[in-house]
Amino acid sequence: MSAQPEQLPPEIADHPLILIASDLSAIAWEQMLAWRGRLGSRLDASVVDTKTSPNDLVTLADAEIESLVRGYLAAVRPDDLMVGEEGAPAIDPVEFFPLEFLRGLNCFDAAAGWLRDPAAGSADRGGASSRFEWHVDPIDGTVNYVRNIEHYAFSVGVCEAGAASVGEGPWCIGLVASPGLNVTWSAVAGLGAYRISGRMAARTADDSRPTSEIPARRLRGTPSGLSGRLLATGFAYTGDNRDPQLAKLNSLMTGYDDIRRCGSAAIDLCMIAEGKVNSYAERGLGIYDYAGGALIAEESGAQVRRGGAGGPTAAATDSAEVERLIATI
Repeated sequence: MSAQPEQLPPEIADHPLILIASDLSAIAWEQMLAWRGRLGSRLDASVVDTKTSPNDLVTLADAEIESLVRGYLAAVRPDDLMVGEEGAPAIDPVEFFPLEFLRGLNCFDAAAGWLRDPAAGSADRGGASSRFEWHVDPIDGTVNYVRNIEHYAFSVGVCEAGAASVGEGPWCIGLVASPGLNVTWSAVAGLGAYRISGRMAARTADDSRPTSEIPARRLRGTPSGLSGRLLATGFAYTGDNRDPQLAKLNSLMTGYDDIRRCGSAAIDLCMIAEGKVNSYAERGLGIYDYAGGALIAEESGAQVRRGGAGGPTAAATDSAEVERLIATI
C-alpha cells in the first residue's frame, strides 16, 4: 500500500503571514517571468545597471518587484516595516495587475476591490496582530537571473519589529520562491520547513480549493549515511574583498570534499534544508539575503548563525561546526 502524499500542514498553509508571503512570491514570480522575456540577451544600461562592480547587477525587474511588494505591504500591513535591497518607492498592485491575477491572491477582496489583512479582526491568528519587519530580496541571484541561469529567487523573512538588528532575534516565517528551479520553500518557526513544487498555490478563481491541500515535502537536512561533504559559499564581487576570502578558502574547506557556489544565498540555505549540501558560510550578506533561507535551514534541523548586515553567516548540522565556520570565514 503506497504512502499518502505529504501536504503543507494547515497551520502553515493558513498562517496569515504565510498567506501574505505567498502573495508576495506570486507577484515576484509573475514579474520575474515577464521581465525575463523582455531582457532577452540585452544586458545594456537601459535594463541593467551595476551596483558595486560590473558583475553586481540590478535590473529594472528588481526595482519593480520591490515597489510592488512595498505597495502590497503598505495596504495589508501598514504598521509593519519593510526592508528591501533597492529602496524602491511603492506601487499599488491593485492598480498595476489585471483583475484576473488579483483574484488569485489570498488577500485580495474581489467584492471590495482592495487588499486586506487575512488576520484582521482575529488577533490570535499566528500572532499577526504584532508589528513585524519584512526583509525582502526581490531577486536574490540577479547575476544569474540576467544571464538566464536558473539559480535565482524571491526571498522574504519576517521577524518581530526590532529583532533583526540584534541578529538572532525571533524569526517568524521564511519563504523562498524560484521560478528558474520551479520550486518554493517555506517555513514557520516551530512548525518545520517544506518544499513545494512550483509556485505556492493561492486561491482558485472560484475559491473552491482550500490552501491546506497544497502538496509539499517536509525537509529534514542531509540524510544519515550520505557519502561526501559539500560546503556552499559565496565570494565578494570586488578583488579587495574577495582576496581575503580566497586566502581563507583552504581552511574553510577543512572536513569537506568540495564547494558549491550557486550565486544565491537564499537557495544555498534551502539546499541545506533539502540535504543537497552539508553546510554554508559567507561573509558580507545583507539581512534580506538570508532572512528567508536561514529560517528554512533552521526548521530543517540545521544550526544557524545570522551575521546581521555584513557579518559572517553560517549554517551546519552541529553548533561546533557553525562556530568553526564563523571563526574562519
